[in-house]
Amino acid sequence: MNIKNIPVKVLKLIVNIVFMLFSISCIFPILWMVNSALKTSNEFMQDSISLTQSLYVQNFIDAVQSSGFLNCFLNSALLGVINVVLTVVCALVTGYFISRYNFRFKKAIYLLFVSGMVIPMLSLLIPVFLQFKTLGMLDKPWTLTLPYLAFSMPFAVMLTENYIRSIPVELDEAAYMEGCSTFHLLSRIVFPMCSPTVAILIITSFMNAWNEFPFALVLLNNEKLRTISIGIRMFNSEHNINYPLYMAALLVSILPILIIYLIFSKQIMKGMTVGAVKG
Repeated sequence: MNIKNIPVKVLKLIVNIVFMLFSISCIFPILWMVNSALKTSNEFMQDSISLTQSLYVQNFIDAVQSSGFLNCFLNSALLGVINVVLTVVCALVTGYFISRYNFRFKKAIYLLFVSGMVIPMLSLLIPVFLQFKTLGMLDKPWTLTLPYLAFSMPFAVMLTENYIRSIPVELDEAAYMEGCSTFHLLSRIVFPMCSPTVAILIITSFMNAWNEFPFALVLLNNEKLRTISIGIRMFNSEHNINYPLYMAALLVSILPILIIYLIFSKQIMKGMTVGAVKG
């Protein structure tokens, strides 16, 4: 055995142990939620850490069948899908024209979009509420669509503009020479080539709409229009909380995000590493 290699092996072992502990710390909350959701209320109160003995799946059934929960789930899903479609389309069109064309105030428009990333979202809550109240836009099925799109666009425009700029301009010129219109260029050439970026936009814009709480709380008072983040509050009573039922509702609420991430995980990883290695 080479004695010189021992410190290196020990260092690698320590690094692996540290990362393993970090991974366990990230996974443990979800595992604890699953374990707690499968307990009865009495079993959870007796011991909240031990493994469940009952596998009480009725908590998930009760959570879905709770008054208004399914409606909140569907409202958030619809808002998420609408936000994804609007964000992807608007960001691709905006990013393409900013990266490909030279026009007056081009840099100012780009900086206007990017500056939205540094503005705290909560600082806009009262101004948006007052404007929506003045215009009669509160408690409408589309009330949250405009704020969600506005909050998603800064990051989306920056990402798409940088990605499209890396696509050779010769592809556009060749497409135009073949008689391709701008619409067909975007839909048949640019959009497929931007699939890693689109995957990132899909999951981020859906998460923005799905997890958002303050604007949904302030701009909507109609119970039929409540989102999932508001619906989760129904399980949190001031004097009595059924924690296993609460955990089951939380697990159901995160399922769409997990499913979307699993579907687009490969594209997301490709989008995150694009440009890291130049051939």
